[in-house]
Amino acid sequence: MTPVQFLKSLTDGGVEIKDKAAVILGAGGAARAIAVELAMAGAKRISIVNRSRERGEALASLIGNKTPSNAVFTLWHGAYRPPEDTAILVNATPIGLYPNTDQKPDIDYSALQGGMAVCDVIPNHPDTLFLREAKKAGARTFDGLKMLVNQGVLGFSLWTGREPSAKAMEDALKKEFGILSD
Repeated sequence: MTPVQFLKSLTDGGVEIKDKAAVILGAGGAARAIAVELAMAGAKRISIVNRSRERGEALASLIGNKTPSNAVFTLWHGAYRPPEDTAILVNATPIGLYPNTDQKPDIDYSALQGGMAVCDVIPNHPDTLFLREAKKAGARTFDGLKMLVNQGVLGFSLWTGREPSAKAMEDALKKEFGILSD
């Protein structure tokens, strides 16, 4: 997933990014791309939460030094509690990825609230345990399947010069993942 496709999923869902606080769980490649794109879209603060201090601090430093956004790092041990002003929470870890669909990030789910945009980059199964918990809390959820479709649409159009059907691509992925039957 590229960050532009991540942002497209959010903006298509009516999520405001400018002047909002975001939390990103993880500090790998997807987290890095998403953090940079959120910063460039005007997020006021980006909190990087990671189990590895070195990677987390490096990403927070990159965002803080190279973009207009404020970035902070939190070492992830135990159940992480997102700050009250969090508007966007992103799971950019492999936690919940098939076949380990019975796992979810170790966070304090009671801190999730209505209106918060909760995103998971996991495309299969898109209805992750993380997103199900967020829905229970009233949060708006954004799954990795739509982000993957957006990435495919962009790639196809760049390679062929033609605009594909996002719906057909989404249906094909759902069928492949066993979410949609014939």
